[in-house]
Amino acid sequence: MRLVVFGATGGTGEQLVAQALAAGHTVTAVARRPEAVTAKHARLTVRRGDVFDASSVEAAIAGHDAVLSALGSGTSRAPTTICRDGVGHMLTAMERCEVRRIVCVSAAGLGDGELQPWPLRMFMRHVLQPLLRHPFDDLRAMEVRLRESSREWTIVRPPRLTNGRRRGRYRVAIDTPLARAATISRADVADYVLAHLDDPATVRALVEIAY
Repeated sequence: MRLVVFGATGGTGEQLVAQALAAGHTVTAVARRPEAVTAKHARLTVRRGDVFDASSVEAAIAGHDAVLSALGSGTSRAPTTICRDGVGHMLTAMERCEVRRIVCVSAAGLGDGELQPWPLRMFMRHVLQPLLRHPFDDLRAMEVRLRESSREWTIVRPPRLTNGRRRGRYRVAIDTPLARAATISRADVADYVLAHLDDPATVRALVEIAY
């Protein structure tokens, strides 16, 4: 497939690019600073782009089969609209370019923690969600835009991300909470995303994933 990756310089985005290339896909990595994309491959194109700029988003998406978003605010806890506006521009561009498939990485912390152990549930509600209120508000707004769109979207909600190795083994729950969801590596989030691009069970669905 011809894949375009936004957020390609973050930890999850780097894994998406590397694993997609290894799987034989043709990849366009979009970054505000193209020099920050260190991967080199004959099937890799690096494009300068800003997700707040609708025209550059559309130029990057044109001609592709699917859009992958690993956008995020990094370690910042300040108010932001990078995910809401960035994915909003992607969805508009996808309609104009007749691209149907999009997968976006969100966060398990947006949930209510209903099935989590009591200490983790309390931590999520009283520490994590207040601490990351602004980034989580942005992700919620992104998810609303996806749900309201006509595209074939999938939202992937991982818990705490690690830089661990790719195991290829993890638990998932589609459109239902995942119990005891504590951690997963960025490498395995990318593994799941790429393995389920053509999975109809994940289309217009929310997927929780963890070890």
